[in-house]
Amino acid sequence: MYLLSLIGSVGLIGALVFLLFFVLALVIHEWAHAYSANALGDDTPRLMGRLTLDPRAHIDPLGAFLFLIAGFGWGKPVPYNPLRLKRRVDELYIALAGPAINLVAAVILNLLAFGLAHLSTNQPLLNLTSFLAIGAQVNVLIAAFNLLPLPPLDGSSIVAYFLPQYRSLQFSQVGILIILFTLFVPVGGQSILWIILNPIMSFFHVITLSGLVG
Repeated sequence: MYLLSLIGSVGLIGALVFLLFFVLALVIHEWAHAYSANALGDDTPRLMGRLTLDPRAHIDPLGAFLFLIAGFGWGKPVPYNPLRLKRRVDELYIALAGPAINLVAAVILNLLAFGLAHLSTNQPLLNLTSFLAIGAQVNVLIAAFNLLPLPPLDGSSIVAYFLPQYRSLQFSQVGILIILFTLFVPVGGQSILWIILNPIMSFFHVITLSGLVG
């Protein structure tokens, strides 16, 4: 189980910090989808209780379980009514809002970690620097993972905007099966999913200033 291996590698405190940041990253991710849909004219997410930072509104049971066993997961998809949006491109903005806020959060956390690391020699604050860096890494992971073009991830909605015929796959269970297949089938000692995500995450680490605290 991933959570147990995480405890073994970073200790109980580090694992709890990772888990906390994972939940926070998922919450702001789904909240951003809900906020953008509401701001663009569709109040469906608000009426369904998704315009909130309460984790209970956004945690998806399957996504949470997958995180515990494999280190990947997703939040409960935010419903919206495209007929209530003023422009078709608004659907693209809603899909991008989640990954975008995670990348912004990663930049903020890296800047805070950089500031603490260079302005203080206090050990508790230096420990906080490490925790902030973990939070930034988690947000990068959430952003990269959700941009994969597979339902229920945001990447599938982005692809469907440019290729409407892709929408028939978007609402099927095929995407979850493909995610599980790429996660548990190894190639060269590494899962296919990690092989796909590594270059995306490397790019995101650059644009989120992860090198400042490297």
